[in-house]
Amino acid sequence: MPGSTCAPRLRATLRAALQRSLAILALSVAAMGAASGRAAADDAEAASRPVTIKILTSSRSDLCFDPGDVRAIKRLANLEQDRINQQGGIAGRKLQLEFLDDARDAQRAVANVKAALADPEALALIGLSTADRAKAAFDAAGREIKDSKIPFLSSISLTSLFADYPNVFTTRASQDDERLPVLLQFVKQTGASRPAFVGLKDNLFSTSLAEGLAGPASGAKLVADYRLGLRDDKLDASEAAAAVADLKLKNPDLIVLGLGGNRNGGIIKELLAAGVTPTLFISGRIGAIPPEIAHAYPSDIYQIAWDDLPHVYSDRLRRIISSSSPSRWIFEGDKNAQAPGWSSGECKPRSDEVAADPLTVDNLRAIRVGGQFADMVGLIAAAARSARLPADVAQLRAHIVEQLGTTYATGRGVFKGRFDDWSFRTQTRAAARTPFILRLVHGLGVTQLAPVQFVRLRNETLRTVNTLFLDIDLIRAFRIDDNEKSFFAEFYLTIHDDGNGASIDQLDFSNAFLDPKTNDRQVTIRVLNDGGKSEAYPDNMKVYQVSGRFMFDPELANYPFDTQRFAIDLRPRRADIPFIIQPPPQSLRDLAVVADGWLPKEQYVGFDEDFVPTVDARGHLQSIVPFFKTTFVWLMTRQTTDYYLRVVVPLAFILIVAYLSIFIPAAKFEAIVTIQVTALLSAVALYLALPKIDADTATLSDRIFLFIYMAVSIMIGISIMRINSSIASRTWLRHLLGAIHIVGIPVIGLLMALYVMQASNPAV
Repeated sequence: MPGSTCAPRLRATLRAALQRSLAILALSVAAMGAASGRAAADDAEAASRPVTIKILTSSRSDLCFDPGDVRAIKRLANLEQDRINQQGGIAGRKLQLEFLDDARDAQRAVANVKAALADPEALALIGLSTADRAKAAFDAAGREIKDSKIPFLSSISLTSLFADYPNVFTTRASQDDERLPVLLQFVKQTGASRPAFVGLKDNLFSTSLAEGLAGPASGAKLVADYRLGLRDDKLDASEAAAAVADLKLKNPDLIVLGLGGNRNGGIIKELLAAGVTPTLFISGRIGAIPPEIAHAYPSDIYQIAWDDLPHVYSDRLRRIISSSSPSRWIFEGDKNAQAPGWSSGECKPRSDEVAADPLTVDNLRAIRVGGQFADMVGLIAAAARSARLPADVAQLRAHIVEQLGTTYATGRGVFKGRFDDWSFRTQTRAAARTPFILRLVHGLGVTQLAPVQFVRLRNETLRTVNTLFLDIDLIRAFRIDDNEKSFFAEFYLTIHDDGNGASIDQLDFSNAFLDPKTNDRQVTIRVLNDGGKSEAYPDNMKVYQVSGRFMFDPELANYPFDTQRFAIDLRPRRADIPFIIQPPPQSLRDLAVVADGWLPKEQYVGFDEDFVPTVDARGHLQSIVPFFKTTFVWLMTRQTTDYYLRVVVPLAFILIVAYLSIFIPAAKFEAIVTIQVTALLSAVALYLALPKIDADTATLSDRIFLFIYMAVSIMIGISIMRINSSIASRTWLRHLLGAIHIVGIPVIGLLMALYVMQASNPAV
């Protein structure tokens, strides 16, 4: 029948169609699986690739000796890279640094920026200084910089150069936000009515500085504005002479020099010769002016500084340097054979007899530069830490830029780097840096903080801050307790009061013990002189005798051959009434200290900027209140005579007696082992009899005892093996064990002595 014939055909057709559909479905699933596998493989491969931070450096070949900036940048940034990778890297990927050197050439700077942007794994850019090279880079690669949305932490002081690039920040203070407002306030404070400006021709920094001085906010009109040209990177002599001659006619009462530190000396020499000697305010460092010129100038010379304060060290930096061998922190000073001064005779060799010192001004500057780059590497990692994972490079870039503008915005949050604290202004994306005014005092011959400083408030206005000229003379330190982490100190504190009401009442000894009964510091203050005229004390000098109990943080890894840091921390009693402290030069401070059981080694004054973080529980607004903290530090080495008599000498006798037992005939095995076991037990008893040190790690004393236990135990083991029948039958093996005892034990003892010597003296 027709129906019976059609049914099998229909079933066959449907079966064939179903088979084709299943085949197509299987192929689709296989293709999707392959694509998914390839995607997973691609994701795994991407996750295994490191992310890169490009670091832009600028080496110099024109100076007689290497300033050390690039060496410090590479070493300290690499140390930060190692730390980040040990903690898991960035978003689960290893961090890799790449250094690109432009050698102070604008075209190479442009090429380096373009090469960095072309790397799809580049997570951030760090570096690029000087306005001229930065302008060339932005002119040539501005579109690529903006489109990449890459976090770019530059070192540019002119924020106008990157105002249109929301992903570009600067680690330097803004010329417009920081330097100019402080300079204008200084002009008003001095009452100068006839300021003049001398800068460089066709230089963005000089142009910005001059325009700010001549602007309506200055309150004074420039009587002269000179822009000098350069020849071979030096001032044009004829133009400089003409400017000085004209200045003599116009008789300004303040001259602002915007020439840079290396060129200020030449123009000041010309001013001296012409008899034009008003107050000077210079860009660059006073220290870059030859001393014979600076000290001959009959008026005060001022400058703006950000970190390098006179007679004060960065407390963080000093702690870092003192934690390892000082030689590891010397970056500046290598001979630069390419410098033209060697062929012309201008460069002079340095004396080999002068020991390398990491605390010289030039070397500290190199460390600060390197530390800044290291902190920026750490900041990138910290900003990326809160990103949602998984995240590709583009997502990480966007998240880091967002974090820099919010979490680390000025007044809201701070990144506490290893070397400094960092936050960025919301509008300009420039680092919030507190500018200080330094003064080379005529007749005194030293640079110090000016009596008046300025700090920016929350409403962006500048507030006057007084400088306290203060010193602490430690008389004695006693009852030093490592377990309680405290010491008692008695000292004289002197403050110069020139009518601004400077008093000890403004100070808070922040590391002094708090008395739970009075909720006040355990400090007693006696007034010896309350200022004014005095026959016994210098005029206007307030003198106090202070005694109290203070905290310290002992590091006991090298106990008892350790050097500890004893400090008196000073900060404002009220954070809304800040001040900054200027101590006298180190050469004038009294170094004599009486400390029970300790030998004074070194003293210095440290400076740091701290802050009080606050959160509004109602409005959930975060803010920080910054303040200055000054620390008078004494480094003291523990006296070890008692330890040698009570520990080292008895342990030496114990070890010698145990060692000599090898020379007893093997037949007297019981006597040999008895001597050695008694020596081991004696060492254990001696250890238990010592005063206990509450340390978080094994001390050097602990390691000495562990070595004695190990050495005596090895001797016991050798004695037992020598009488074992299996070993005694092998003459060569018995002699080998005897040689290990006779020769090996003294060798490892000598190695242990060298280890103790090196551990107790990190400078070795």
